Amino acid sequence: MKKYLILALIIITAAGTTTATAATGKPIKIGTIVSLTGESSQTGPPQVDALKYRLNLIGNQILGHPLQLVVGDDASSPTTGVDAAKKLLMLDKVDVIIGPTMGAAAVAAGNFMKTANPPIPTLITMAKSSIVLQRSTGQNVFLPMGTDKSTGWFTGLYAADKLGYKTATTILEDMVSGWDKVGSAVAAFQKEGGKSIQQQVVPSGTVDFSSYLAALKPADCLIIWVTPGPMARFVQQYYDAGKKLPLVIPDASVLFTKTMTQIGDRTVGIVAEVNYTTLLDTPLNKAWVDGFTKAMGYRPTIQGASSDQNLLLYLEALKITGGDTTPAKVNDALRRVKVDTPAGTVSFNSQNLGIGDLYIAKSVKLPDRIDWQVLDSYKQVLLDAPAQ
Repeated sequence: MKKYLILALIIITAAGTTTATAATGKPIKIGTIVSLTGESSQTGPPQVDALKYRLNLIGNQILGHPLQLVVGDDASSPTTGVDAAKKLLMLDKVDVIIGPTMGAAAVAAGNFMKTANPPIPTLITMAKSSIVLQRSTGQNVFLPMGTDKSTGWFTGLYAADKLGYKTATTILEDMVSGWDKVGSAVAAFQKEGGKSIQQQVVPSGTVDFSSYLAALKPADCLIIWVTPGPMARFVQQYYDAGKKLPLVIPDASVLFTKTMTQIGDRTVGIVAEVNYTTLLDTPLNKAWVDGFTKAMGYRPTIQGASSDQNLLLYLEALKITGGDTTPAKVNDALRRVKVDTPAGTVSFNSQNLGIGDLYIAKSVKLPDRIDWQVLDSYKQVLLDAPAQ
């Protein structure tokens, strides 16, 4: 048997959890793929904690079935992400996969899972390329937070319609997500009368942005998307260079609140698309943030909220099937769920694409941090860009 590379495996069972009724049914295994190591390693642990916290809230069981969490590390690599998916499917025999989150790993693992046997449900975390939904044999891959193009499209619309920007210069990381997010933002911006005057493409892993900063042309704003590691370096170098163009980001998940807080007040006023922020003013979110923070000692992250949302969707589908984990039944049930989550209400269309709430936010200074405050929202929209 081929040896699959997995850098982390965690199994969490209901042992030690006191519940009103003992769970005696067949265990249901919930697999997740996150980045615990590599460039995106900051995102993984809060996602695992979000899943642990949700499972603890429900006593680690559903409908009499114990729930077990099995965690694989994609090491921020598409190759390792596929290996993680293979191991969870073939060796651990999980009933569902939540993730991956890292863009290239999500596409690679999602493509593998589209032809998996059995076709267990796979709920990708965060917005991703629509290619992961194409040519799916088992109709088992889902994008609850929609496509990368959706994050860009609504960002571009807002920049033109609500912020009144007329010209934009752009920077994107040379990968599918970069082209989708920034390309879609520019398409919407130009549809509303704006003009893109410059595009700079940077290689993945770029450390020094000085040449790109020097080449920036005057414009009303800078639309930029790069992955979290490069984004932290870019923002620091941007302000150190004395640049003043307003920053517009078609996906706030790449700029952590911790990063903004460390850089300081210069980061206040950045505008970005978000699918979640801890400052969402709803009773459901406030209760989740308070409970999670008390239990874990820190606030939930955007990525953690996506993992939590996907788990809630799966649990709701199990209620429809009566706890039956047969892939075809659960996949069908997922297309019929509609769930209220801390990130908003989520459902799917017939192509497994999310319908939900998308927010435009601005970075604001709070007493203890800089965080994302909602400016506006697009409620219950199909989370994709319209056909061009």
